[in-house]
Amino acid sequence: MICKIPIKSFAFIIIIVFASNIFLVSNSEMVFAKKDKDDEDKKEKDKDQLVVNAQINLKNVDMKNTKFIRVAAFINGEDFKQDIPISSIDKSRNKVNVELKTDIENDIVKADTPDEFFVCAYQVGDVLKDYKSLSKFDCNEGDLLSTSKPTAIELFKSGSHVYAKSQAVYGSNLDSKINDLNSDKVKIKILAPLADKKGTEKLVIGAMIKGQIQTQVIEDVQAELDKSKDNTIKRTFTFDRKTEIGLIQVGDRYHACVSGDDLRPPEGTECEKRIIKNLDKVSGLYAR
Repeated sequence: MICKIPIKSFAFIIIIVFASNIFLVSNSEMVFAKKDKDDEDKKEKDKDQLVVNAQINLKNVDMKNTKFIRVAAFINGEDFKQDIPISSIDKSRNKVNVELKTDIENDIVKADTPDEFFVCAYQVGDVLKDYKSLSKFDCNEGDLLSTSKPTAIELFKSGSHVYAKSQAVYGSNLDSKINDLNSDKVKIKILAPLADKKGTEKLVIGAMIKGQIQTQVIEDVQAELDKSKDNTIKRTFTFDRKTEIGLIQVGDRYHACVSGDDLRPPEGTECEKRIIKNLDKVSGLYAR
């Protein structure tokens, strides 16, 4: 027996199917339109982003005993601190790329070539077991090569002598009292001479040691220069010696940077580094 569908019902079904198809097509178009807009927004945002690619050579990383890699950096007046679990790294790769992004322009400085920056990486294993040892690390300084394309910098590359130099200082003081002080604070004094840049209005100064990084913004540089006898801006940073990745030791390397548009030429950011030689005294460093 053949079931006959009334013409009106059949027409109604066709209308429903047609309307459903229109809805699906419209909905799909909306999804694609949103995706296109999101892609355009991302591209627009990326145009204003400065990118540094820190390339970590895994061949020189103790993948068995390291739990995570601590990355610390100062780029274009901004500080970075990031932990990368070893479990998240593809062991078949020779390198892991850490993308560090920041705005090309902020309230203090607009990035340009050849502004300086630094990136450090620490191999962190059993912190309690290795707490009093000198954590294996590497640091590298570089100049921005472009503001429209990523600048690459290598860490733990073969031939790096950064850790060896620190280890030599650490080892030569193992039997001295310098490394066994009860002080729980480490002070680092950063100096930024401005005799050649007396018109500077605003600065940011950053200091990093043992994966810990601090910054201070000087809103009114002119007011401080008026009180200064040597045209130098000075800031003292106090770090806890007991860090989450181990004790700060004699031999640990520290970095400092100063950023400001008024420092040009030659660079809007200048950086320097030094090795801790005595934990009982304030360590000093001229950042430019």
